[in-house]
Amino acid sequence: MENEAVATTRKPRRWQGELVGFTLPAIIVLMCAGVMFPIQAVFYLAVGWFLFLKRVLPAVTVSLSGIITAVVFLALLALFIQLLGTHLFRLLRNQEQIPASRYWQKRWTGVCLLLLVVAFTGGFAVVGVAHQSAWMVTGKQAAIETTRGQSAWILSSRYSLRRIGLGVVNYSTGADHHIPSGIFRNGQPLHSWETEILPFLDQSEYRQKIDETQPWNSKRNSELFKHAFTAFIPPGAEQYNRQGYGLSYYSLNNHVFSPGSDARLDDIPDGLSNTLMGGEVSSRVRAWGDPINFRDPARGISQHDDGFGGPWRSGGANMLFLDGSARFINKDIDPAILKALATPDGGEDVSDFQGGR
Repeated sequence: MENEAVATTRKPRRWQGELVGFTLPAIIVLMCAGVMFPIQAVFYLAVGWFLFLKRVLPAVTVSLSGIITAVVFLALLALFIQLLGTHLFRLLRNQEQIPASRYWQKRWTGVCLLLLVVAFTGGFAVVGVAHQSAWMVTGKQAAIETTRGQSAWILSSRYSLRRIGLGVVNYSTGADHHIPSGIFRNGQPLHSWETEILPFLDQSEYRQKIDETQPWNSKRNSELFKHAFTAFIPPGAEQYNRQGYGLSYYSLNNHVFSPGSDARLDDIPDGLSNTLMGGEVSSRVRAWGDPINFRDPARGISQHDDGFGGPWRSGGANMLFLDGSARFINKDIDPAILKALATPDGGEDVSDFQGGR
């Protein structure tokens, strides 16, 4: 009997050892064969949430008013659940369907509140996944690029470009109606166009902390600009420069957005869909607070250090048009067509431009 008991307790250990002995060679074989997906899947399931939070949390700003509102709402909801449960139990006791000693417990209120919060949050997540999946399947832009590794990068950066474009358009349709071109006072550059569109990137409270009467890198403002916003940085790119300031891998077309300009979107003779707003940059990347973040698309795509270019070896860059659309433009585009797209009032014929991916 004792031997049988010992054998019974040792079986799980022998089984675990056999599993480990099988798993390690299998992992080595998969790695040698170049099959990394199972290993990557296990890795991201184990630490993916940590990596996601590490990347996202620096861009999150805490809203005190939002926290207070949420706390008040949850307190009222808990009170409602407690009163409702108490009332239902009273009715059941009066009908003698439950013992007279039974009462609605406060911990039941807590459980109901937790389930409601989880269901509410899960519903938002499901809607977001469904919406994004539908966009990837039915969107006009192809969701599958020629190279799978570059596809996610290109699409993610294009999404950021569209957010920036929407911010520029929304800013331009505000009270002043002029396009964002930086804040200048007495000829001195103080703040960038990125700073101006922060409220339209869900960063209104962060924008209010910035003193626009002082330069962006002044002692009063500098710490605020040592923050990297994911809207200005494609996935995997460096977030800070040597001085610790957050970077922006997107620039605007200097033929349209000149420093301190008060031009309007209505003043674009060539049309919004035929004029470039800006695009990606991959060299001499400036901080997002730098007021002089403008470039000339006519210099070519991925042809000049001070020009536009995608931060990957894909032979082109995502470029944004004034109507808010984003397209991938090949570096081999006809220079004449690129110049026509860069200038807002040249009157050139761009009918030969078929767009990009």
